[in-house]
Amino acid sequence: MECSKCGKPAVYLRRYTSERLCQACLVQTTTDRVRRTINRHKMLREDDRIAVAISGGKDSAVLLHILNKIESNFPESELIPVTIDEGIKGYRDKALEAAKELTKSLNLALEVFSFKNMFDYSLDELVELRTDKSLGACSYCGVFRRRALNEVAETLEADVIATGHNLDDETQTILMNIMRGDSRRIARTNVSRERSVEGLVPRIKPLSELSERDIVAYSHHLGLIYHDIPCPYSGEAYRNDIRSFLNDMEHKRPGTLLAILHSAEAVTEALLTSSSDWTLKTCEKCNTPSPSEICKACMMLEEIRG
Repeated sequence: MECSKCGKPAVYLRRYTSERLCQACLVQTTTDRVRRTINRHKMLREDDRIAVAISGGKDSAVLLHILNKIESNFPESELIPVTIDEGIKGYRDKALEAAKELTKSLNLALEVFSFKNMFDYSLDELVELRTDKSLGACSYCGVFRRRALNEVAETLEADVIATGHNLDDETQTILMNIMRGDSRRIARTNVSRERSVEGLVPRIKPLSELSERDIVAYSHHLGLIYHDIPCPYSGEAYRNDIRSFLNDMEHKRPGTLLAILHSAEAVTEALLTSSSDWTLKTCEKCNTPSPSEICKACMMLEEIRG
């Protein structure tokens, strides 16, 4: 099998573009796809301070590696790798080691912050102390990670927060929100930097048009350092069902995930254009933007503290 780009032996088939790629062309086309996504959505400016959320996993490893290449052409920009230590015993320590090794290999300094220092509780403690057992660990983790990343980005005076959400992640979230009938979340998932909310550091997702297969292939062929053990709390049944369904659809009809992503972008644009009821309130407890009088993080902390 020959590379579609240069004729050398191919090592990877990108099914949704029908490209057969050698190692060099795999790396180059992957970088080019990320660059196009950044440009199409106007994610970055030439002099941005970019807080890059690093978990220690493959997605954030690829994100940092590609951004480091792209931003080398913009000397006024700055990459600040940031890790939020949730406090998951036996898991986060190893992921943190991988994050430190990766950033060191790229000559970047890793900033580490923790749930324990920021909110007085680790994730393990939050899960242990919760009174609402119907809320899984992922619910607590998602709420507090978003809050932590925003506070950290403000502290570091970052212009944007870059996260490693890939095409699979995005389409799973889109479909989950559709099936829950949650139009607000559909709109919030795809808000562009130009529509950022005061009090929230804009978030960008440069890998949103890269499949998980692309990311695995890129990290494997470049030998990137990452932690590949799944989080012990990651067994969210609903998302796993959605993932299985979408994987099956993408296998049968390559391009399904991209079609869902682009449809959601069009829906978001229509929702934001047609409705004026998208203004956020300010949380009475912490003064961060929130859809309700008290934000979800403060509600959860009140429940834990009793």
